Amino acid sequence: MSQSDFFQQYSQALKDIHASFDMERTRNAVVRHATSLFEGRGASLLMMSADLERLLISASFGLSESYRNKGDIDPRKSLGETLDKTPVIVRDVTSDSRIQFPEAAAREGIGAIVGIPLTAGSALVGSLRIYFPKAQDFDIDTLTAMQAYGTQAGLALKKTFYFDSMKVALTEIQSMPLSSSKDALQTLLKIVATYGMAKGSGILMVDRKTNILTNVVRYGLSDQYIQKGPILAGLSLGEVVTGRPVVISKVATDPRIQYKDAAKAENIQAILGLPVKIGDGIGAVLRLYYSFEFEPDTDYILWMEHLALHMGIAIEKNQMMIMLKERSDWYEDVLRDLER
Repeated sequence: MSQSDFFQQYSQALKDIHASFDMERTRNAVVRHATSLFEGRGASLLMMSADLERLLISASFGLSESYRNKGDIDPRKSLGETLDKTPVIVRDVTSDSRIQFPEAAAREGIGAIVGIPLTAGSALVGSLRIYFPKAQDFDIDTLTAMQAYGTQAGLALKKTFYFDSMKVALTEIQSMPLSSSKDALQTLLKIVATYGMAKGSGILMVDRKTNILTNVVRYGLSDQYIQKGPILAGLSLGEVVTGRPVVISKVATDPRIQYKDAAKAENIQAILGLPVKIGDGIGAVLRLYYSFEFEPDTDYILWMEHLALHMGIAIEKNQMMIMLKERSDWYEDVLRDLER
């Protein structure tokens, strides 16, 4: 491909991957254009699981169903671009020990692979892999272009992550029934953790009389961790006192962590705490727990602040519905007494 043709295609690719808020459409555009731009046999988009133990294919182009379903992809055994956070080049699939499924690759007619780590802001979300039909070398200009494309793909995915999570969260809040509000809040926590690449999340209510945070709903956390002891609003993180988000990027060494041993046993290495406004004050906190050290960027925190805002709306809505139901029940009792 000539240089002018490449830049023309590259420009069109960027327009397509940034054109939509729809996650599926964006993912498919990323792998389709990666294949055509770099004249590959196919491409796949692999997302990290919450526990960082697996890479999951979320979109592919030019690959057979049997290859896509070859088995769980282990970041430690397959290429390694997500571990080292740097591009990995496999020039010859038949002789490279970093290939986890060499037989499947041979059956698929794959001779070479380039793996590019993808970030969505400050968070590593997975990898873009481009597959080629024969063993080959890649010059520095091609690799630089692949990295630049990977950066743009990460930015496009970041936008769709944010939009999709807000859309799903708002839908859940609007449909939240009074009878199963705890289940609905738990679903919201799952949404927050899944989109936020966290291992778990929790809503802790603030008891103003005791100044203790009570964990009322959680996702992805063990009973042992939840029962570790009383959480004091003034000692733990501090988002209730400051009224602002608090980032603990290294749990093991941060003095604001009240129960370091419990966090270590739970493999919690970073925490983001956000105040949740209910009515006129901070009535709860939303916390996200990560199994890796993490320093979220401004966009990530802003995104989570919006989700915390909607958490507060959901809780306040539930409290109002309970009050209305209690008042309605009281009126019904009064009317029944009058009719006697």
